[in-house]
Amino acid sequence: MAKKKCECPAGAPAWLTTFSDLMSLLLCFFVLIVSMSNVDPNEFNKASGALKGSLGILSEDPSTMELVHVIMPKISDVDLGEISTAISKLQDFVETQEQQESIKLVITSEGVAIRILTPLLFDRGLAELEPQGMPYLAKIFDIAKGWDNTIRVAGHTDDLPIDYGMFNSNWDLSYARARNVIKFGINYSRVGPEKFSGVGYGEYRPAFPNDSDENRGKNRRIEIFIEYEVEPDPLI
Repeated sequence: MAKKKCECPAGAPAWLTTFSDLMSLLLCFFVLIVSMSNVDPNEFNKASGALKGSLGILSEDPSTMELVHVIMPKISDVDLGEISTAISKLQDFVETQEQQESIKLVITSEGVAIRILTPLLFDRGLAELEPQGMPYLAKIFDIAKGWDNTIRVAGHTDDLPIDYGMFNSNWDLSYARARNVIKFGINYSRVGPEKFSGVGYGEYRPAFPNDSDENRGKNRRIEIFIEYEVEPDPLI
């Protein structure tokens, strides 16, 4: 007696279709992992911009706060959570004290830049820090904790000549103020002195034309740049 032939349905078995779907999903998953392992600077800028918007960071024209000679960090090198928390605390404190016009903050791919109008920190013609300004500096230097960075402090003045006090020029005054901010940062943040640098520009790099009392007040400022760790100096 002849054996009855097996009648199999046409096409691929049902289990093979499910297996193919699973392989396609796994392929997409591994492609996603590979794409995320490489940080595109342009995409990083977009992400940092989104972070800035979500935190409500105070806006400022980047052209007036120049950040140069820095390298793009790997995203894994920076604890963005801690930085974001410190920035949020600074912003909340500034708003609570109603000092939004005196302190501006910008986030870029190079790091964080903060501008402080000097009446918040110093008396006119003097370089000693006023107690009222120290809590703001403390919260600013909190941003620098916990990640590799360098900190640049720049002092600026208006174009009115100094006709009294212990300084011979606006240049001397702006540098003395930057130096005292650095001293506070070293003592408070415990960041090594080798991470700091300071410069005084006097009246020679105004953010606004010195053509009114209002603009001169905006030009009297301290700028603090907390930047991702740069490559070693080739001359050292």
